[in-house]
Amino acid sequence: MSDEDADGSTFERELENARTLLEADDVTAVHVGVVHGEEVDTAFAQTADDPHEEGLRALTLLATHLRLVAEEAGVDYETVAADAASLAGSVEELPDVGDRDAESVGDSEREG
Repeated sequence: MSDEDADGSTFERELENARTLLEADDVTAVHVGVVHGEEVDTAFAQTADDPHEEGLRALTLLATHLRLVAEEAGVDYETVAADAASLAGSVEELPDVGDRDAESVGDSEREG
């Protein structure tokens, strides 16, 4: 948290914005990451008519997140993408999520 937001107001405002976004009736894909100290929980779900569309949605969410992180850090998104790719090789494997139906996919991850 920055010195400009020592009271947490920006965090609380963004958290409320995230909750509002999740309540929308027209959501077709979502990726949520929550940090608890040293641990990360994630959830991913989407609906799509075909695997190509599912892949594009997942990549669009990732690309948007990379740009947001880059903007927050004041660096270019290519740097963030390269760093993220390096880190991806060192995080724990996703747990087996069983059968995935064509209409909805959900993943959950706990990293330590």
